[in-house]
Amino acid sequence: MGDDQSKLYTIRWMRREDFPRCHELREQVGWNQTLRDWERFLSYDPEGCFVAEVDGIVVGTVCTIPYEDRFGWVAMVIVDPGQRRKGIGTGLLDAGIRHLEDLGLTVKLDATPEGRLLYNTLGFTDEYGAARYHAKGMEVPNPDQLCQPLSRNDLDELDGYDAPIFGASRRKVLESYLVEYPGIAYAVRKNGLMRGYILAREGSHAFHIGPWAADAVPAAQSLLYALIRRRKSERIFIDLVDRNPYVRPMLEVLGFQMQRPFIRMFRGVNRYPGIPEKVYGISGPELG
Repeated sequence: MGDDQSKLYTIRWMRREDFPRCHELREQVGWNQTLRDWERFLSYDPEGCFVAEVDGIVVGTVCTIPYEDRFGWVAMVIVDPGQRRKGIGTGLLDAGIRHLEDLGLTVKLDATPEGRLLYNTLGFTDEYGAARYHAKGMEVPNPDQLCQPLSRNDLDELDGYDAPIFGASRRKVLESYLVEYPGIAYAVRKNGLMRGYILAREGSHAFHIGPWAADAVPAAQSLLYALIRRRKSERIFIDLVDRNPYVRPMLEVLGFQMQRPFIRMFRGVNRYPGIPEKVYGISGPELG
């Protein structure tokens, strides 16, 4: 890819040396990713991460993640507050969309209610609602079901269980969780088969639980209890989807409160919607 020139800014591929500046932009908007997350984004799709420059200074970012030959996620669209209303965000978004559509993928993203208005004009359609919930320092009972720790050795089993629920294999994302955040991953099995799992990651502002999926409410609840008991007294984020009717009351009884809503959207044909009814917590708006 060559540089995309305009009168005001230049868009180019993201490089490792951009990470400190990308992280500064992330902090300006108050998002929860860590410096290490930028490394992971670039590793997921080296040719799908872009920055915008003005006078040689990085003023905006966008990252994409392709999932098999099915769909891809656009995320981390950030523009320096001092450089907004110049078309930079639209240019970055267009670079991410074009990259995924050139791969033949349906494009997905999570939008704020305000951002949804822009995405509608770009051909995106609502898939379902979602919301971020947060809490701090709650006490939970002991899990009713046996929750077994997950490790990298369980990756094949985890990917096989997760792919139909998510809609595609996201093996590289799951592996990065198991490698980078050992000790905070659990599964419930019945008759030797996985019936649910929960993963989590560290954040700049809160401990983020998800992805989290299960066949039934008791398994999902036990997984949540096991993880919170491991990491209690911390601020916690969980992003839920409206298509699962059980997770919202489960969280609210523990004291979780909604921080903000958002909308899952797609552009193209949504052939692989997964099974959102089994999703209790997504991995985040930036990962799908």
